[in-house]
This record gives sequence, structure tokens and C-alpha cells, in this order.
Amino acid sequence: MKKTLLILALSLLFVACSTSNNNRIYLTDWQFEHNGQWHPATVPGSIHTDLMANGIIPDPYYGTNEDSVQWVGDSIWYYQTVIPKKQLPEGDTIWLVFEGVAGQAIILVNHELFEVADNMFCQYEFPITRRLMDMNDSVLSIIIEFWPVTPYKYSQMDEEACEVLPSDSAKESEYGIPLPDRRAFTRIAPYQQGWDWGPKMPTCGIWKSVYITNTRPVGAYPRVRPRSRVRPNDTGNITFRQEPDSIGQSFTFYRDGKPIFIKGANWIPVHSFPVLNDEQKARYRTLLCSAKEANFNMLRVWGGGIYEHDYFYELCDSLGIMVWQDFNFSTMLYPDNFEMLESIDKEARQNITRIAKHPCVVLWCGNNEVKNGWEDWGWQGQFNWTPEQRARLEKAMDTIFGYPNTTSNTSTTSILAQAVRDCDPLHRPYITTSPLYGWGHPECTTHGDSHYWGVWWGEEPFEMYKEKTGRFMSEYGFQSYPLLSSIIQFTPAEQLNIDSPTLRSHQKHPRGREIIDKAMQRYYGFDSHTLNLKDYAYVSQLLQAWGTGYGILCHLSDPRCAGTLYWQLNDCWPVASWSSIDYYGNWKALHYRAQELYADTVDLAKWQHYYSVYPKDRHYDKPRFHYYTKIEDGKLNVYFQALTDIYDVCLETNPKINGHFTRNFFNLKRNQFIKTTLVPVDPNADINNIQIDVTTLNEIMLRK
Repeated sequence: MKKTLLILALSLLFVACSTSNNNRIYLTDWQFEHNGQWHPATVPGSIHTDLMANGIIPDPYYGTNEDSVQWVGDSIWYYQTVIPKKQLPEGDTIWLVFEGVAGQAIILVNHELFEVADNMFCQYEFPITRRLMDMNDSVLSIIIEFWPVTPYKYSQMDEEACEVLPSDSAKESEYGIPLPDRRAFTRIAPYQQGWDWGPKMPTCGIWKSVYITNTRPVGAYPRVRPRSRVRPNDTGNITFRQEPDSIGQSFTFYRDGKPIFIKGANWIPVHSFPVLNDEQKARYRTLLCSAKEANFNMLRVWGGGIYEHDYFYELCDSLGIMVWQDFNFSTMLYPDNFEMLESIDKEARQNITRIAKHPCVVLWCGNNEVKNGWEDWGWQGQFNWTPEQRARLEKAMDTIFGYPNTTSNTSTTSILAQAVRDCDPLHRPYITTSPLYGWGHPECTTHGDSHYWGVWWGEEPFEMYKEKTGRFMSEYGFQSYPLLSSIIQFTPAEQLNIDSPTLRSHQKHPRGREIIDKAMQRYYGFDSHTLNLKDYAYVSQLLQAWGTGYGILCHLSDPRCAGTLYWQLNDCWPVASWSSIDYYGNWKALHYRAQELYADTVDLAKWQHYYSVYPKDRHYDKPRFHYYTKIEDGKLNVYFQALTDIYDVCLETNPKINGHFTRNFFNLKRNQFIKTTLVPVDPNADINNIQIDVTTLNEIMLRK
């Protein structure tokens, strides 16, 4: 391995362009190697985005291209940069800082092994003064060698290299206990390995900034003074309580001592390659402003993605949106070997200290569904663990999170609990896991927060939401497809049908379409066999809004329930999913339904009446309406009047402009009139010469 790296180092023929800022020299000019040739790389970035930028791979989001880029995650990648010695800062100690390295990598400085990086969520910093003093060359060279966590390429490695960068299977063998998912052995973003709403595209790269400084970096993360706890819009001080009561155990947030009802959704990463650049900043702004516009007061940052960029928390601070922050552990068990526990402790302390500066954060949660999986998903029978192995795995959960043998769902001794105690100056509350009980347990409706997946996974009717409302509903939901105008953006024209390879590739749940069809027949009398793709995508959104909206209504109507966070707000790529906003920033019908139900002035009795008749059982007149468009103050307004009773009016721009209308998917009685305004994702979008396409449920029902 050393010989290979030395050859690579000698091939450096460029000098890094760097930028200085506050005693920092940012290293931004990098190259990566592919098939023996070096290409320009963008840092921060990832190997997938660099390969796309250099025309080596196609857009993996388009068509079935995901399949054609699987080799990327199974390959070895080299990144390199050099910087002239004369450009380096002067000082007694010079530090090299990597704010984030994704994947499993070794870092070489001047051709010598300097660091092994195997935790995407940690900052790595180290003094390089001695190396600089020993330099005979006129430049400082940095090389990063990335190896896949899967064993695919390991036959090419010598014994020394395998010891430095072992595969996940090698780590599991050394640990001695098979785990439900080998992803647990390397700290990478779990969702990048594939989820039931996301593609399998494990990546690597320098996903955050790299710089050289003569000031000790904040990697030691001393305790910091937070910003004011008083949030924008005078939201006041937030506290949280879990208290035994006559029902079971509460799960309630308070503002200035008074209980508040939580309204919002779960948040996943905005992209499969979560680098913060101008394009992704715009995506963050669109999503968070849309959440605020829909009357959200909280988002749960789900534990299978990333610890979000500061930009996310800054926007939540400014918008007055509270954040429930999961630590980045989800749906698997984790080893408790010394190296892993040390890495987890470092990860937790660094990220708590960074995130705790933001007043929007109101709760720390140890993991997503680890306890749920341990108790309910059949792992113990599947892996035939011995009693000794089971005891060690349970101890590992307790060591990392604090395994709740009682209903307390808190800990003071676990690694994460101690990190919160030491690094969050405000000592915001910590809970060990979400949910406290899985949806198969009767306690899921009486104790703590609940992930209710009987609707969807259990294929139960939406009416079960009323029976299964818990103390705090932190996950539940139903899928829909993007509208055809979004589907066209990622699908070749010849594949615009529900059975095409592209549409199958962009439906990641193994029974997704089947479950949608079953519910659509029950409530609307249609399915994917009786509707064309355009109408099916549209009705799937009505179905999602109907079902998830009914769940929200049940939660709002139950005095035992203190909050509702549906799954999920957003997508990381264009896909059929539980999101209420599609990947392109278009509001689905569900987001409009949430906006109405989350309003402070919501009329619950009106909505109870609305849900008393299934859509398929209503009477539908032939839709007659009148509308016109007008550009006023630089905005496109649509003035719409119903001439008959009309249901689920969907307005779309033609040509398509991604974004949303202030009102859409609305019902109107005869002679009712509304004005609605287009809010484009791109504020510079051309709104001239726009036509409006109108879809109503009436016309589809009358075709039956």
C-alpha cells in the first residue's frame, strides 16, 4: 500500500488554490483519480458528485441510473492536494483540520500515514508542525485513500492494509457476534445504504471543509455559552416532561410552564449526497419556509441521516421551529468494542457542542427504533444468539443509549446521556430511544411516544388511527407518488407508465404500490390498474392526504395526545414516499391538508364531518369552473370560481414551475371563489406566458 501511495504522491502536478479566512487557509483545490487519470474535485463534495461533474457517470437520480453506478461504492478512491510551504501560516503549532470525511479512509501527510478516518460525523484535527519542520520539499502533500466498507475489493489489499482499513465483515468477525446490519460497524450515514424511500448509493469524500490554521481548532469542544433561549416570535422557554399518570406516562412539551401541542413532521437529509452548497441551501430554505407556512412548530431530525449542517439550525432558529434531535443511530444494534465506544463518545460531544448553540433544539434522543427492533423484529431468533451474546448486546445498548428497563426512557450513565450533560450548557432533556414501545404493544398508546405503523406496514384502514392514538405520535404516515409533472423530470418519455423500470426503481418499498392500490380501492374505488399514470399519481396524493390527515385529526381530537409528527416532510431524491413535499420542492396534497389541520383556528367538528363519508361514496357533478391569471406585484395570481361543487382542485403551471400555490387541492361549493398565488422554488423563475392546467376528482370519478 505504501508503495502505491508514494507513486501517487509523486504524480502530483498541481498546486492547491487556497482561500484564507480568520487565520484559516481553506484547502479547496483537490483532484481525484479514476482509471489512472486525475480529475478536478470539489471540496466540500463527494465522489458521486465529482464523477458527475466530470462526465464520468450520469445523474444517478434519473431513470434507472442508480443501478449503473453501484460500482462507485465498491471502488477504491484517491484524493490529493498540495500547498506550497511558503503559503502555510507561521506559528508554534500548525493544525490540519477535516470537518468531515465520509466513508472509511486513511489520511497521509507528506507520504506518511497520519490518521484513519472511519466516522463521518467526527471532525479530525491534528498538529502538523513537526512534519513541516522535517519537510525538504517545497510543498505539503495530502492524500486521502478511501476504501469501501464492503469486502468487495479487499482481495486487492495486502495484509497491512487490511489491518488499517478492515471491511465491515472483518470487523464483525473480530467482534464475534453477528449483528442485524453490518452498517453498524462503520459510522456512515445509514440512509445512504438504501432505505424504503431512498436509493442505495454509499458514497465517500471530503463532505465538509478542510483547512490549515495556527489556532487550536474547536475539536476539543469546550463548553460554550449558548445563544438566548428566547426564540423568535416570542415563543418563550420550552421544557419537556415525562410523568406517570392515570393513563400511563405522558410525553409533553411546555412553553413558559403551559402545555403546548406539537405539530410537525420528521426530517430526513435533503439529498443523498448531503454537501452544503448554494443549491442545497436553497433546498433547505424552501423546505423550512414551507414547514413554517404550514403551521409547523417542530421537526424531528431522524436518526438515520446526518447531524444537520448549522445552516439548518440557523433557519429553524430564525423561523421559530423547534427541533427534536435524534443522535445518528437507527434500526440496528451497535457493537461495544473500545474503538467504537470511543468514536461514539467523540461524535456525540462534538455534535452536541456544535448544535447546542442553537436555541431551536429542545430534545435529544438517543436513537431511532433500536429498542423497538431488539424487542419486536425477531432478531434474537434470526441470529440464534447465545444467552451470553444477548446479555452483551443488551449491555451495549445500555452503555451507549441507556436501555430503559422501566418506562422512564431516560438515562444519566450512558455515553450519550453523559455527553449531553457535559456539553449542552442548557442541559436540555435526553431520552434514550424513540419509540418507547413498538406498535404491537398495548403500551404504545399509553406510555411515551409512539411510532404507529399498523396503518401502512400492517395494511390496516385509516380508521385505526382513532383507536391507536398515543400520548405523542412521533411517526406514522402513508405513501404517495409525485405528480406526473415531477415524474417527467426523472423518467424517460418511453417509461411513463407505472410498471416501467424507472417507476419500479423509484418505489423502494417492496409492497408500496400494492398497499397504495388496496387503500385506494377502499376509499376511492380505483387502483393502478384502472387509472393512467397521471391520474394515479394525483389520486395517490389525495389518498395520502385523506389517510394521514385523518391521523392528524385523531391526534388533535384526543386530549391524551400531546403532539403529532407525521412521517415525513421531505425526500432525498425523486421517489414514491411518505413525504408531503416532493424532491423538487412541490407541495403534495398532504402538505396542504397539514396546513389546514395545523392552523390554530382549525374547526375540528368541520373536519370530523368531512371524514364521515368516503370519497368514493360522494355525489360528483360534472366540473364547471372559471378562472383567469394575472401578474401583480411580480407574482402570478390565479382567480378561480366554481360553477358546480368541485372536489380536490389541483392547479399546475404549464410550462412546469416547481413550487406551490398558496392554496391548492381545495374543495369549492358552487359559486365559491378563491385567489391563490404561485410560490416558485426559484424566485427568478419566468412566470410570463404561463398556462394553468386544472385537475379535479370530479372528472375522474365521472369516468367510472
